[in-house]
Amino acid sequence: MNDNKPTRIRLPAKITLTYKSIGFVVLILLSSNFATYFYHNNRNIDAAARKRNELYLLSEAQTYVYDPKKFEDKVCQVSRRLSIPPEWLMAVMHSESRFDASVSNYKGSGATGLIQFMPTTVKDYDVTIKQLRNMNHVEQLDFVYEYLNDKKERYREFENLTDLYLAILYPQALNEDYCYTLYASPSQAYRQNSGLDHDRDGRVTVSDIDKYLKRIYPSAYMLTKKMHKKRYSIA
Repeated sequence: MNDNKPTRIRLPAKITLTYKSIGFVVLILLSSNFATYFYHNNRNIDAAARKRNELYLLSEAQTYVYDPKKFEDKVCQVSRRLSIPPEWLMAVMHSESRFDASVSNYKGSGATGLIQFMPTTVKDYDVTIKQLRNMNHVEQLDFVYEYLNDKKERYREFENLTDLYLAILYPQALNEDYCYTLYASPSQAYRQNSGLDHDRDGRVTVSDIDKYLKRIYPSAYMLTKKMHKKRYSIA
């Protein structure tokens, strides 16, 4: 063996960067940073709410709500009638409208209000989108109750936060498993809800919805109906 034989060094393969690949990497980093910021910001909001003995996310609602105490009482009343923790209702309203009762879907679906009522849906409740848009938060919560109670009676009880959100997004999915697809690319419905596609595979599944809620609203997600009843001594 020749110990003086020069050692060959293998150089890495040439890496070609394109604007498309760079843009994809930047998009991934931005999405990750945004999700991390939103998650930690939500945890901070929740901790502050507990310290003030205040309903979950109520501080976020105060941007739009004229009478926060009256709104809080109404949310608790509606939640009690639906047999769910009020934190669940606050989470889904925050996700859908950020508590802006008059906001319309910016992607053009025509949805409006606290849980983004669709024009075709509100006809079942003898109200119009225009009327909903002109209601205050407490008034609109009556229709939130009517809608969710209708879905509960038609499908089943809401057993967790994901169930409640599915009742708003796609009620038929309440009777399906976690692999069920709500929206798929390239449909318009998928484009309007693509932000919920957790694994970016061109489909929004029940599993995607569950992961989204767990990441963005961890405290509301972890709260069970049993824990809620024990906390408030509800029979």
